[in-house]
Amino acid sequence: MLATPETRVWLLRHGTSSFNVQRRCQGCCDNSELTPQGREAARISGERLGTAGIQAVISSPLRRATDTAEEVLRGIGAQDGKITFETDARLREIELHQWEGLPLEEIPRRFPEQFLDWRSRPGEFLMQSTNGEAQYPVRSLYSRVGLFWNHVLTTCAGKSVLLVTHSGTTRALIACALGLGTEHFHSFQQSNCGVSRLRFSPDSRQARLELLNDTAHLGDLLPKLKEGRRGVRLLLIPVTDADPAEIRHFAAALQGVAIDKLLAAGPIARLAAVGIFQRSADSCRTISEHAVEREVSEALQCDSGDQLRQVAIVGPPLTLRRVLQHQLGFSDSAAESLELNRLGITSLHHPGNGVLPVLQAVNLFESIPIAVGV
Repeated sequence: MLATPETRVWLLRHGTSSFNVQRRCQGCCDNSELTPQGREAARISGERLGTAGIQAVISSPLRRATDTAEEVLRGIGAQDGKITFETDARLREIELHQWEGLPLEEIPRRFPEQFLDWRSRPGEFLMQSTNGEAQYPVRSLYSRVGLFWNHVLTTCAGKSVLLVTHSGTTRALIACALGLGTEHFHSFQQSNCGVSRLRFSPDSRQARLELLNDTAHLGDLLPKLKEGRRGVRLLLIPVTDADPAEIRHFAAALQGVAIDKLLAAGPIARLAAVGIFQRSADSCRTISEHAVEREVSEALQCDSGDQLRQVAIVGPPLTLRRVLQHQLGFSDSAAESLELNRLGITSLHHPGNGVLPVLQAVNLFESIPIAVGV
């Protein structure tokens, strides 16, 4: 008997919309539409996904998502009908009736207490619905995507599926799939046309996060900072040996990225770090794997004002996963679900000013072929 194959679910946030450009809250309203740049990014994302073996595309019914899905299908070259396409209302964006259409900077001024709950206690965030009843939008979103997971993992078991949806919905989908509650709603970033991927084994509803918010196909060195260019960004680079080809891969991916502090967890990581960043050995601080958390804490305590400081940490995947677990407050099972691939770069942003850390990307640049040659 053949074993049941795993289910791979790709997630894509819609392309840049008119409300994104105008910096307005979108929520479930359907007044926003894709910009020409958003359509082009969606088509490029389709080309990026052309070898993913996608068999079905499911989209939010909001037009900024359906238009993105259509452009993606064109980019994939799916004109033969072999990839099914449908919409599902459970993938629509979070309902924020009172805020929809408002400029983003106006919301904390008009709704200070509501906004504070939204940012720091999303599960307790309360808002009136369209019919005037009080509701908890984040709780409602989690309930909705939970029902969607039950549906799609049954109907699409063993397939490769693409979900085209929204920032809030994607973050809730990922959190639910990793067994995380509403307190982690803001723990993940999802950029316009950022690519993410979850893998489900046949006997489990808890996923493994293989990819988060990869924007390399759009020409970005690193995902844009949702919380602004301030605080500290940790770049976690997993290595198990100082393989020259892998060093060239990371060096090419990070060319042009300014690093303020470079840490290496162990002597092998030090050799790799020196090669990746083309620095002298003296400029790379070598520490034991057990000292990484202490060094990270010290780096985060340095006052950078309104500037962004970037700290690169090169080390074994298990050590870097422990850093993520500690910084994000993940459970053991959720942390174990984070797959740090040897050719990927993971980005964690600490904005400061009381804002919780945001996991920007996991395994960024995985789609770039490894360099070969001398």
